[in-house]
Amino acid sequence: MQIETWGTTEVPATSRFDAWGHALSATHLDWELVGHAKDFNADLTARSVGDMKLIGCRCDPCEGFRSPTQVERGSSDFVGILFELSGSELVRQGDREALLLPGDFVIWDSSQSMQFRVLEPLSKMTILVPKMAMQRFLPNLNEVAGMRIDGNGKLGPLVGAHLRQLCLGLGTLEDEHLQLVIDTTLELVSAGVEARYGRGTEGGASKFIQVRRYILDHLADPDLSPSTIAASNSISLSYLHKLFAARGASVSRWILRQRLHCCRKALSSHVSGQSVTDVAFAWGFNDASHFSRSFKLEFGQTPRSVINRAGGADG
Repeated sequence: MQIETWGTTEVPATSRFDAWGHALSATHLDWELVGHAKDFNADLTARSVGDMKLIGCRCDPCEGFRSPTQVERGSSDFVGILFELSGSELVRQGDREALLLPGDFVIWDSSQSMQFRVLEPLSKMTILVPKMAMQRFLPNLNEVAGMRIDGNGKLGPLVGAHLRQLCLGLGTLEDEHLQLVIDTTLELVSAGVEARYGRGTEGGASKFIQVRRYILDHLADPDLSPSTIAASNSISLSYLHKLFAARGASVSRWILRQRLHCCRKALSSHVSGQSVTDVAFAWGFNDASHFSRSFKLEFGQTPRSVINRAGGADG
């Protein structure tokens, strides 16, 4: 039984916040905290079971993020199942922002940037699962990352009750029993996600896949818009927005992120003679300043810095 415990009680008050940053990264992958809180208190219990990890923690309000650089430093891709036991927390991944209240949970993907802000003292549990293992239970993982699962809706109460009991047994269950419970946990969590995923969109999964493919095929078109997408796929504009809202996203924000990621890929394999503006306009942008601001907000670096890293020298 491998159990790790940590707390701020043995750390000088002036060093507690920095120590919490190190403990957070040591147990929850690589994170960076923002600011410096006074009189900060936190504690955690971490339990490893095979290549999975379960972490229960309590902490005062704080804020942090995983930048693209930190994501790239990761040696393996994990999926985090974050369950809120008490308190509240704001989590953002990609184009989804979720306010988590007691009983809610969210799936997050370690291969994507992420931000969090603890709004009040809270208690929560995180289960880190290798991405390949989680995809056995949740094949559409990439589509649901960052989506809040309401603890009071559909299967939410059932999943929440199970996760609460799992957290209570974190320090007492034998490894072999915990492994059996973990498999059940992943099945329950996946069922909760799927119940939420199909909400209000009868037959929506196949239509969403069709619409998504259309958007990806037409990203370079500067005239691509919700209206043209709806018309080309023979659906109403309101139904288009409903398809994306059911997945915690907006049409315009999703298009923007896809374009930004295509631009980043193009800039990373920079072609001599091609400027930042050339790349942006090739992927449907028509305002260089807007592109640069959006790019830096998404990736934490400028388009020029990506070119410089790739060895390019053109403006």
